[in-house]
Amino acid sequence: MELSLQLTNAKNLLIAGQAYSEIPDVLAYEDIRHQWDRGYETMLSRAIESDSYGPVHTEIVDYPKSEISVRPLARFSARDRIIYDALVFRLAGEVDRQINRSVHSSRWNHSRGIPIFWYVSWKRMRRLALRTLRVNPALRMASVDVSSFYEHIDVDILGDDLACVIENQGYTRSLHDFLKRFQSINHAWGLPQGPDSSGILANLYLAPVDAFLARNRLRFLRYSDDMMIFHHDWTALRDVVVEVNSLLRSRRLSIASNKTLIREPEEALTHVHDVRRASIQHMVDTGFPEASSDVRNYFDEIVKTGTADGGGIRFAINRLAKLRDDHAISWCLENLEFLPHATKEVFAYLASAKSRSSEVQRELTRFMERSESSSYPFIEQRILRYFLSLDIKSERMKESAWKILEDRNREDFSREFAGRYIGRAASVAEAQLLRHRFEEEPSVTMRRSLLASLYESGYLSHRYLNEVEASLSQLTWVCRFLRSEPLIPSP
Repeated sequence: MELSLQLTNAKNLLIAGQAYSEIPDVLAYEDIRHQWDRGYETMLSRAIESDSYGPVHTEIVDYPKSEISVRPLARFSARDRIIYDALVFRLAGEVDRQINRSVHSSRWNHSRGIPIFWYVSWKRMRRLALRTLRVNPALRMASVDVSSFYEHIDVDILGDDLACVIENQGYTRSLHDFLKRFQSINHAWGLPQGPDSSGILANLYLAPVDAFLARNRLRFLRYSDDMMIFHHDWTALRDVVVEVNSLLRSRRLSIASNKTLIREPEEALTHVHDVRRASIQHMVDTGFPEASSDVRNYFDEIVKTGTADGGGIRFAINRLAKLRDDHAISWCLENLEFLPHATKEVFAYLASAKSRSSEVQRELTRFMERSESSSYPFIEQRILRYFLSLDIKSERMKESAWKILEDRNREDFSREFAGRYIGRAASVAEAQLLRHRFEEEPSVTMRRSLLASLYESGYLSHRYLNEVEASLSQLTWVCRFLRSEPLIPSP
């Protein structure tokens, strides 16, 4: 019963998290939801009980952190993601009990058996940091960051940590085996980035650092590898940072020197609490008449610096979207290629600008027709999702979607949405071509997507579904889902 509950919680969080996912599923995992009580959960339970739980298919996707830099996200299949989360969830309670109360990332809700939503914990940490600095205005603050933290976590050391914490060694061994297999079949190492459950394990990996700071009675706050350490004396803080660096090295980690510094009291307060942003947020929340003007001025100031400051741009665009102010629409459309790290915010903003929808659609279509669009798969995916969600059928967009679908050098996550867009607006001849693409496609994830595209095109008979299910066991669940003649949700 315990495993069943953990699998169900993992499934529910996976589906609910689509609104926040960097790489949402093309079917929003509707096939998994539909088939869960029809054998899918039983299949996962048997896989774990028979030690057949290693990741079967994983993509490592370069997710933008800025205009240039990226981080490797692990894109698991639904099966592998739910199994990984469940393996972590069944020991997460014991792990969380070992974590210092000054740590706010990936905390565990013991009564509900799920992780606490990240934004709640992050906001609480910022409030505590602000209170700490205001109560004692003489405090300096050391900001410490770890270089490529998740990638450099040694899963063997982590396995030793878990073995000391978890009474059931079978649970520890299962999770350790999963992580070792994850590394052995991918160009990846460390913990998988993307799943929230990795954050629970990451907390345990840094527990020795927390213990050192607590034993020395230092005030500190930590969110994942982002640490804030408080002390009035600069030299004392510098010594602490040196010792933390030594502890990190013993765990195969190193400090990110470009992000680690000691801030003077006034600078620390500004870093934790941006008075300008707080004032703007208050005006937006209370409906103050001058809110639009202030947000516009803030946005213009950021743009004039010549750098697309990620945090500032996202903050301004989100507030403009809330105010239904189209001030930044043209700028966003002209600078899409410089904003891959802010696509979620940019496209939510574009969708909110109803009065500019014709211009938005025209410029997004032009972007897709440019040859360099292939360098920005996350933007391509967002554009396709925009047109799909608004049910906009465009021959020019469909032509761009065909080019993406037929190019196997492109990322699967953009090809999947391209196939679905074509399916929504396919002629009979195009539907026949989609079937040809399905039969040629080597990727199971792409075949799943194309099968749904064929269904939406109206060119998917029950006879053909039966043939596919008999021939490709990995597509059993989506075949059974489509046989129920569902309405697949828009992205």
